[in-house]
Amino acid sequence: MSKVPKKPSGSASVRLTEMLAREGAPWRPFEEKGVLVKPLKTARSAAAVFAACEKQLVAHLKAVCLWPAKQRNESWRVGDYSYYILEFEPKPKTRLYVQFWSEPEDDEGVLFEVCSGALNKEAARFVDPEKQELLRDHGFEISGDAKNFRKAIKIENARDVRAAAREATALLCKVLGYDGRQELRFHLSLESNSVLRQVFEDIEPGDLVSLLREWGFAAELQLREDGVPLILSRTDYGPFAVALLDGTETGQYQSATLRTFQKLADPSQAFGVANAINRKFRLLQASVDEEGDLVIESQLTLLGGVTAEHLRLRFELWRGMTARMVEEQE
Repeated sequence: MSKVPKKPSGSASVRLTEMLAREGAPWRPFEEKGVLVKPLKTARSAAAVFAACEKQLVAHLKAVCLWPAKQRNESWRVGDYSYYILEFEPKPKTRLYVQFWSEPEDDEGVLFEVCSGALNKEAARFVDPEKQELLRDHGFEISGDAKNFRKAIKIENARDVRAAAREATALLCKVLGYDGRQELRFHLSLESNSVLRQVFEDIEPGDLVSLLREWGFAAELQLREDGVPLILSRTDYGPFAVALLDGTETGQYQSATLRTFQKLADPSQAFGVANAINRKFRLLQASVDEEGDLVIESQLTLLGGVTAEHLRLRFELWRGMTARMVEEQE
């Protein structure tokens, strides 16, 4: 198998959540939490806060709020839902937030909420009557079990997403008092109420080839000399192979190994690099072959049954981890 070439010029590392947003968020359930804006010692305006997080915030909201009609039953299905929370603590144990809740084909639109402090006396001090009037001026009214300020908004395209991101930032700063001196954290969650999912306890090689092509991977089926089915594929960072293992009498397979190679400029560092990869990437196994090149593998098992969504996520994780690994070696 040929070795992994350097990444194409102009390529950029992307976080998993950004890949989800860019490609339509088809992997459910998925959850990520993190810091959207790192704190500074000096206060910042709403415009400065938005500038600091615009790219990532818009990417997250695209993943949560957009349901492209042409991707129905591909990247989403009826029964899916998503939510997104932006929060900070002006003082310990006092949480202020805005949040979005979205479902496909919801005629009311995306639910946009701002905390009212109705269920938290400490938080209520930051949403005084004057602030409440500002929220009503923005179209919010008290609603729901948490008695938050809520309104429904239409988000149908990237322009709507950016407008919602800017309004959320403005409300955080001008109503709730966020000034960039605390962490602004996010919680992104892509979920599903669907109970009918395609589950695999084993898989036929041709079916996996079809799935890989459906997911945007090149895929070509070959047989090794020992009869093991081998699927050849690639990412932007080079080729990889999928060897199907643990065959059944019916020609199905219950596990697979994803494998690629990386040629190092200094082969004497191969064992140290392999050890570093094994420590850093839980789902990757790195070793050194007879030529002094890195061998990178990841194991998949279908025993007990896994969904098609899980399989797709594993291949996307493989793509993301190997990309990051190659970049870090350059």
